[in-house]
Amino acid sequence: MVYTMTMEDGINGDTKVATLFREYPETVDYLLSLGLCECKATFMMALRDVAKEKGIDLEDLLKEIRDRIR
Repeated sequence: MVYTMTMEDGINGDTKVATLFREYPETVDYLLSLGLCECKATFMMALRDVAKEKGIDLEDLLKEIRDRIR
């Protein structure tokens, strides 16, 4: 059996906000609700940095994003 990794499997703490805005528009409303915008500084942030800055557990953040993609 061959397993093909999907992008949602690859979303982790190192994933950049820009990747989500670009590849997964279904996550944009959630990201905006966190106060993230489409500015350069935000786009370059990794999700682990977003979680730390917003006081959100990283695993909770990743779960919410993955749930919106599926």
